[in-house]
Amino acid sequence: MAKKSAKREAEKKAKPRREPVYTVMTFITFVAMVIGCVLLYLDNDEYGGKSPPKESVPTLPKLGDETAPKQ
Repeated sequence: MAKKSAKREAEKKAKPRREPVYTVMTFITFVAMVIGCVLLYLDNDEYGGKSPPKESVPTLPKLGDETAPKQ
């Protein structure tokens, strides 16, 4: 039994512990989300509390109106 436990200890010491792939992917996603939120905040802050300009609704001519030019 001493040989088996010594062998297990040697295997544990030989293999360095690595982070699982999904943990690294989650961390990268978190960093990307934080960067996106910061960029959105900076973009919104650039307006300085101003509201966007109002656009007027275009008026459309009525179809079949007699004042329309005939072709």
